Amino acid sequence: MKFRYLKISRLYIGLINFLQKYYLAFVLIALMIPGVILSNRGLNFLKKSQVKPVDLLNFFGTPKEKLLSTDGITNILLLGIRGEGSDSPNLSDTIIIFSYDHENRRPPAIISVPRDLYIPSAQAKINSAYHYGEEASPGAGIIKAQGAIQEIIGLPIHYTAVVNFSLFRDIIDSFGGLDVNNEIAFTDNEFPIPGKETALPISSRYETISFSAGLIHLDGEQALKYVRSRHSQGETGTDFSRSKRQQSVISALRSKIISPDFLLNENRVNSLIDLVNRKLITNIPPSIYPAFAKLALDTKEKQIKNISISDRPDSKGVTILYHPPLYKYRGEWVLIPKDNNWKALKQYVQQELGSTTAQP
Repeated sequence: MKFRYLKISRLYIGLINFLQKYYLAFVLIALMIPGVILSNRGLNFLKKSQVKPVDLLNFFGTPKEKLLSTDGITNILLLGIRGEGSDSPNLSDTIIIFSYDHENRRPPAIISVPRDLYIPSAQAKINSAYHYGEEASPGAGIIKAQGAIQEIIGLPIHYTAVVNFSLFRDIIDSFGGLDVNNEIAFTDNEFPIPGKETALPISSRYETISFSAGLIHLDGEQALKYVRSRHSQGETGTDFSRSKRQQSVISALRSKIISPDFLLNENRVNSLIDLVNRKLITNIPPSIYPAFAKLALDTKEKQIKNISISDRPDSKGVTILYHPPLYKYRGEWVLIPKDNNWKALKQYVQQELGSTTAQP
């Protein structure tokens, strides 16, 4: 009897590596799979995550057979919204696309989309797409956001996950905070205070936040401020720097989630699953959670490529976006492709995706 449980435990621990090098949204979705397959607590995980026992068959075979794709490529959109209690709860502060090419088996790519990118058809910024969709019809925000991404970036979106500020904070606090390496110290004197958007004097609407360089510890509230800050001076105040900070926080959180200390702790896993079930908005059906876990396994040794669509030069010296004069866009600070060439923006994204090195 003892030998049988020891064998199960060893197999369980071995599958923890399935989750390495994959982004937060899929870790949250897939973290219950090892328990489902190999532990006596599997039925409890299945019930909580709404996965039927027959759906576990989706773990076998190739992810391409189970997941939606276009020309062999699956694209997943992650939106970080403000959530209830803010002045604009459905505006997207974070817009990230995960792209994986099943056919060529290139490394997974993460595309950071600036929130100020303009949508010509809607005459609005891309961070408002989800908002306007929900305003028109509750539940339509995901469809509207996916359509905006395809119009601007040229990528069809197959799945979307929406994470609000509350869920972000609660997840990090459930792990006792995170340690991240902050490359450059910065101070933001205009970080908005929730609930004081219309307060007078205007200076009372903001607070000053500072982060030192080096290894820093962040609780949920501090981590949220760290990834949202956009008014510090110099390079640290750019969207490019915000994207790098977001990636650092996600990397630290991923390390926590895939650790044996977490995955072998039933209470902590159940608590996280309950939290995600209550607050995560997604069009990903539970039946394909096992397929995402298999995708994590297939890509665990591949280095993720980060692609930023920015008004700053990339590693090749190419600048694809710029800020046009304010008067042309009703006084709004927006981003559009250089020379107003939207086709060039789509080609740029395709070239960046295609430049990843194929894996054996």
